[in-house]
Amino acid sequence: MLRASRAIPILVLTSLLLVACGGGRTNQPPPNPTPLDPWYGTAGNVLTSDRGFDSDGTIDYLWIGFNSSESWQAFLDLNAKYPAGGYLIGGRVVVLSSHPLGFYFDPDSTGVAEVAIETQTTAIDLIKSDPAKFTEGPLPGMGWLVPAVVERIAPSP
Repeated sequence: MLRASRAIPILVLTSLLLVACGGGRTNQPPPNPTPLDPWYGTAGNVLTSDRGFDSDGTIDYLWIGFNSSESWQAFLDLNAKYPAGGYLIGGRVVVLSSHPLGFYFDPDSTGVAEVAIETQTTAIDLIKSDPAKFTEGPLPGMGWLVPAVVERIAPSP
């Protein structure tokens, strides 16, 4: 009986330490997209995450492809100007149940912005929680923008 009574405080302490250190779990970054992926951009691709903007305790990763060379260059220019982030990235949301987050941004619609109207901005976790809710932009013809937290850049060949 004495051993069991000593084990309980150790289990409680271990549990508390795991809970205290468990915030900010990180999913594994996905590999670079290929032309077979619907989110692949013919002009370039950027892996972004919700690091620093996470609300569900898990850092999520999202590849954003660009099919427009002008939009890709705008991304490269903003990323050079603000290498630590501070700008927005996104496009029209496409629901895909087989995607780890349940959605991706349509590469034909992706872009970046230094500033945007507040109603056009959201977070990866909010879209992930109900992607279908975000298939319509805040205004007709507009997509959604999330904070750009650049993890990796993969120019297309």
